[in-house]
Amino acid sequence: MNKPTSGLKEIIKPYLNKCAELPAYCRKQAQKFAAAAKDKNTRKKYQKKLTGFIALIAERWRLVTLISAGFITIYYGLGAAVSSKIYNPIDTEIKPHTVTGKYLPPSVAYVLKTQVDDSAWVPALPAIFPAAVLDNLPNFQLGVKDSTRFLTKRLAVMYNDDKLKQAGELLDYPADIWLFSQTGEDKLAPGSAKQYRKAMAKIAAAVLTENNDETTQTHNLKYILESFNIILKRQITKLEKQVQEHNSETFDFKADDIFFYVQGNVYTLYYALLAVSKDYQDIIVKTEQYEHLTTALKYFKDAENLSPLSVQNGAPEDSYAANHLLYLAYYLAQAQNQINAIRCALK
Repeated sequence: MNKPTSGLKEIIKPYLNKCAELPAYCRKQAQKFAAAAKDKNTRKKYQKKLTGFIALIAERWRLVTLISAGFITIYYGLGAAVSSKIYNPIDTEIKPHTVTGKYLPPSVAYVLKTQVDDSAWVPALPAIFPAAVLDNLPNFQLGVKDSTRFLTKRLAVMYNDDKLKQAGELLDYPADIWLFSQTGEDKLAPGSAKQYRKAMAKIAAAVLTENNDETTQTHNLKYILESFNIILKRQITKLEKQVQEHNSETFDFKADDIFFYVQGNVYTLYYALLAVSKDYQDIIVKTEQYEHLTTALKYFKDAENLSPLSVQNGAPEDSYAANHLLYLAYYLAQAQNQINAIRCALK
């Protein structure tokens, strides 16, 4: 048993010795460089080499340009394709809060986690990162963040909970902070993702207690469903406005921004409504609204599964031009009808 270990030590030992000698080697090289900088002949020699290198680049500028363009294309093209994929799993089983047994706060926290922890927070990345080039993922993540912020603030009012209030304030933090603030002084500032992780922890830890009487629970359920309705209204309006104002354009470069931002909101709504179906299951079943709820979930799922290669905003009256914004708006409108049907049925 000891032979392989001793053999491995013998192999690693020379490398460890070299690592130990590295500081002394670097110090020696620095001293040589400093001495060479003082010597005129050596300095002239390095200057000639530098001048020759610059002349070589100028002489072969076509090759240098081609290599640079190829590197940029591969770095940003391939890098963006790999790092900009939207992460939106819709089949994750969320565990309820360990104290209250509620599903809604952990579900909202999970949605935020998928964008902050399970994938990079792209809206804050500078242009040097490939993921910052494409705008699909950043807009999706902004949609998730804005919808979770809205729901968190609404729940904070409903439950009068300090942790949710603090989480809502943290989610107000600008989404594009990487290392520096947006002031003219460019001071170091907490990153957006760091602030959102704090918000996520507060949402998950919120202990929301409510009376078990049917009147209170029905009131709270209607309040939550109204919150969903507000988000849906805003997203449908956003889609319809973009279609009305820009469908005549040959290339609508903002259509994909709107499309994926709305899908980010839908992603939050899907998990939030799924949580509501468990938190208020007794009332939903008693009022015979379970079919409406499951239908709304299906429309949200269909909306989230829309994945066009290129988002088109064609004229609605054109039989051959696609309009993905209208497709998305259709699913949201159908889900909204189902949610409003549930609200009307609640006494």
